[in-house]
Amino acid sequence: MGELMRRPAGMPVSRQVRNELRQVAGELHVEQMRTRAISTVAEHAMGEVALLKRTQMDLEKACPDAAEALALIANTAAGAIAKQVHRFGNDLA
Repeated sequence: MGELMRRPAGMPVSRQVRNELRQVAGELHVEQMRTRAISTVAEHAMGEVALLKRTQMDLEKACPDAAEALALIANTAAGAIAKQVHRFGNDLA
């Protein structure tokens, strides 16, 4: 036989209350996972935009005449990344 486990002291609750508590706990867990996913995607996107801006600066140093075109490309790409992150967040909500 297994070892007896002590039950926590407290008021007895009905089966319905226990089921509702389990449901709320499950919904809370899903919401936490959703929040973590959005946060992780946003952090990764910020890292990608930072890398993009560093690359832009490096290329501008190598070819100053292309600075305007490089800025346009980098800003367009950063805007596209931001839109994708926003869409991801909306899809999960």
